[in-house]
Amino acid sequence: MVRILVSKLGDIQSETVDSIFSIMEECYNRLKPHGLSLVDLYLFERSSALDTFLSQEYAKMGVTSSRFDEDFYAMHDAWRGIPRIIVSIERIRSLPELTQAGILRHEVGHSVLHGSPEYYIFPIPHPLLEASERFDLPVQYLNDLLYLISIAVKDFEVTHLLLSRGYIEDQVAYAESVLKVSQDDLAAWEIGKFKPQAKILCAVSRLKDFSCASALMSDEKLREKIRMKLTEAMNYFPEEVSTKILNIILKLPSSLQADTLRNVDEMTKIILEELVEPTLRRKESIPTG
Repeated sequence: MVRILVSKLGDIQSETVDSIFSIMEECYNRLKPHGLSLVDLYLFERSSALDTFLSQEYAKMGVTSSRFDEDFYAMHDAWRGIPRIIVSIERIRSLPELTQAGILRHEVGHSVLHGSPEYYIFPIPHPLLEASERFDLPVQYLNDLLYLISIAVKDFEVTHLLLSRGYIEDQVAYAESVLKVSQDDLAAWEIGKFKPQAKILCAVSRLKDFSCASALMSDEKLREKIRMKLTEAMNYFPEEVSTKILNIILKLPSSLQADTLRNVDEMTKIILEELVEPTLRRKESIPTG
């Protein structure tokens, strides 16, 4: 039995805590066998308090990537050696119950698969270092790109695990919720679409959402439905970008295996080949002066 230590920050009803606890407990039991025995659960009444908490945690732990989690309903980390699931009650309560369950099970999956610090500190893959030298990419940009690649890989792994254990409807509901295009997505693209480095980062930032859908497409019954949702989610990208993203997504099921570190390296290679190098080479070929 996994021991779940609950910390409430704000006025959160006991019924809400019990419901979340019940979903997580059932999921941990279904995902056995695993070696997890303890997990911290932080419940935040207000998203503003959660954002302040995360900013302080990033500073304390020396996290070098930028913040990309401002709109997450829930998240998982293991910076302090113990798996920790963090939930924004304010954000998650606006969603249908099936979607809420899908989100919570998704974070449970992370704690089972990625419950130690090694899954949050990745060395920069050599091909990415080579690309940084060739295209003069800043260190902060490399850290951000690697972070976005790693969370996409881990989300693919989690969805694949949950699907294999019979969690289908709730994971489809979760995927549909994160595939929706937000105003922030649109605004980020409008700002970055004429700047090659920003253009790449905008596209890769959506791969976390798209990788969940990619894992679901391994189910033949879901494939067409999910592909349609993916197409809708990429409508605001020009065809040249959406085609590159789709090529990346379709390569994931056959490219990723059981080793997360290897998967991050493999996905980095795919993204460099399909998106980064073609975009930055195009910049190099444009005459100047």
